[in-house]
Amino acid sequence: MASNKKIDRALNGPGMIEITLGVLLSVTLGVLLAALHLVFTPVEVVKKAVDDPDADKVYFVEGSQSGSKSGQWKRKRQMMADGGPVEVSFNEDELNAWMSSVAPQGQQGDAAAAGFFTPDKVNFRVQDSVLQIGLTGKMAAAGITHDLVFQTRGQFEKGPEGFTFVPAELYVGSLPVHAVPGLAPFFIKRILAAQELPEDIQATWKQLDMVVVENAVLRLNLP
Repeated sequence: MASNKKIDRALNGPGMIEITLGVLLSVTLGVLLAALHLVFTPVEVVKKAVDDPDADKVYFVEGSQSGSKSGQWKRKRQMMADGGPVEVSFNEDELNAWMSSVAPQGQQGDAAAAGFFTPDKVNFRVQDSVLQIGLTGKMAAAGITHDLVFQTRGQFEKGPEGFTFVPAELYVGSLPVHAVPGLAPFFIKRILAAQELPEDIQATWKQLDMVVVENAVLRLNLP
């Protein structure tokens, strides 16, 4: 029987199942290689939006970190820590000043919580009623360490556990993760797992009844 099968294969070639599996494996490998290529393709980090962007490039526009515009963040943070009712608004300068005061999670957090990505800097940008969260850090995979820019843009929605960030766009390096349905939430959960809220606001966050990105500010209301 075995000899007959070998003879049939030699005469007729591989069967449809073998051909189909071969095609599927080839396509899957091609997609994975293309995705890895985009992840490793450098992102251009800029201070302001590019007037004439290159269609073949992915840009990361950093949020402002002006000291003259962030002087009130400590007072606003304390207002929230003291308890409500209170409504405060943070601009991107204040959010970035706040995060700069916190030790990088890549150093003090559990690197395993982030999986393959260990962030060392967080940056916020608030423009046109959209919040951008950017993280720069190191990606480790197969023994190789690579600089990586993670950026996502979206809004907040209220759920059973309070307000959560819902991405409309998400890039890992130059890979547009949001183009694959259902994949963006997975990356958000994995990568932001190592970026917990500062301790002085974790309890307060769960009590908020409003989290809105409006124009160039993030508005929070504590009842």
